[in-house]
Amino acid sequence: MRARTLNMLQERHGREMHLAPLQFDIVDRLITRFSVPGETVFDPFGGLMTVPYCAVKLGRRGVGVELNPDYWRDGVAYVEAAARKAQVPTLFDLIGEAS
Repeated sequence: MRARTLNMLQERHGREMHLAPLQFDIVDRLITRFSVPGETVFDPFGGLMTVPYCAVKLGRRGVGVELNPDYWRDGVAYVEAAARKAQVPTLFDLIGEAS
């Protein structure tokens, strides 16, 4: 079984893959356990911004720092995409508005 990481997306886009990919499952578990929705989750070693990416997907704000400008640029794109997706309502969100 392949690990779920942002490296998979890097590989699909033909970009340089991060040397130490961080698995979504581990990050999701830690964010859920140690924060609540709306809080800010900070990663001082952002890499491809896996922690901010997962934080946004879990209803938190995500902040990360990265020295490699290519990793940072790619990571920001992933986090922005997750934020856009999080703002799109689902059909279940609209059910309450219809009644």
